[in-house]
Amino acid sequence: MRHVIIGDVHGCIDELNELIELLAPASADQLIFIGDLIDRGPDSAAVVRQVVQWSKYIEVKLILGNHEEKFLRYVHHIKDGSGIEKQMKRIDEFPQLLDALGDDELSFLQKAYHSIHLPENNSLLIHGGVCRDIHFSLPATYLYQEDNSDINKQLSLLNKTRYLNPEGKFVSYGDEKPEDIFWAEEYKGQFGHIYFGHHPFMQPDPCQFTHATAIDTGCVYGGWLTAIELSDNQVQYKTVAARKVYSAKK
Repeated sequence: MRHVIIGDVHGCIDELNELIELLAPASADQLIFIGDLIDRGPDSAAVVRQVVQWSKYIEVKLILGNHEEKFLRYVHHIKDGSGIEKQMKRIDEFPQLLDALGDDELSFLQKAYHSIHLPENNSLLIHGGVCRDIHFSLPATYLYQEDNSDINKQLSLLNKTRYLNPEGKFVSYGDEKPEDIFWAEEYKGQFGHIYFGHHPFMQPDPCQFTHATAIDTGCVYGGWLTAIELSDNQVQYKTVAARKVYSAKK
């Protein structure tokens, strides 16, 4: 089996279709999206619909990105009538996206994973990063659960983590200080080699750390869309250039 791991798409449907054509997945392959299919790009609904269509012919899995997690929270608040969604920030695309997605697409998002362990490749797939001190077992495969339990709160850090403070604890994006460090720079490989997205590296190939590989290469910001291919302990990558700048990078 070939595991094909695709970086953050962010609604870039043309680039995704071009990359899939280049990858030419076979029925025995497994497509794994590293998270953030949606938001910021030209057509998030088209991306989700296309991925769900592929899932009818080939095994497709989705790692929960922070943008999917936020969208699912928005959907949950809409359905329970709490009105909490009115307090959420940076959700301009969500009402239109919710209107555009059917039950199959919403179900696919809700069946996402916090993490996927590939023991045959000694690899762990997550969207964001890991803190130094965690209170759940890794490496392991964890499904997303729409609840507010302590374990789910802890697992949600896997799709948010970028920087750690000197004690190894999570630092919110934008609050990092000069003494804080990007998590992958200090990761020692204790959970296997980690493939992740979330943090865009504006370069035409994956960003390599000692025990981790970043595959968000900033397509939505005018960069590239990247895929890693894992098969028989071989690692290869393919990439396509963005057709334009869809969103301004922070």
